Amino acid sequence: MNLKHFFKILLFSGFLSIINSCQPEQEKSTSFILIRHAEKIISSDNDPQLSTKGWKRANALVHIFEAVGIDAIYASPYRRSIDTATPLATAKQLEISNYIPSELDSFAQKLLNTHKGETVVIVGHSNTTPQLVNTLSGTNYPDLKETEYDWFYFVEMSPKGIPNVKKLQIRM
Repeated sequence: MNLKHFFKILLFSGFLSIINSCQPEQEKSTSFILIRHAEKIISSDNDPQLSTKGWKRANALVHIFEAVGIDAIYASPYRRSIDTATPLATAKQLEISNYIPSELDSFAQKLLNTHKGETVVIVGHSNTTPQLVNTLSGTNYPDLKETEYDWFYFVEMSPKGIPNVKKLQIRM
């Protein structure tokens, strides 16, 4: 991972933590970190495993989000998403909850209602990750290309429900 990108994410994550810690409990914003699963093995299998590079990326998430308090982690029920989320969930001592990728509208409502004032990581796919960002925030991000694995979306919801979205590229 490029050190410059690591410091960008660390700075942004630290900024979110400071903002949240300065607000009264009922006034905290809600943070969603949306990530596409890591690189997968090219296969005709509908549920391929992560490649060696994918496992490196999944393990790097532990270091990227080391200083970030994470309250919940979600992943689609596919092996590549669960395997991407597993090292971070283990490090944060959290269970991985599954969501159904074809039900993003109801999942977005669940996230907004259940995790007020929390920080949540969601691992998805090249299409579901930007679609969920759009559903949460009213934006219009296109699907990622099949070869793009290095984009992170940060959706910060103010206590009044006003979204702020940042899309950062973390190359490894």
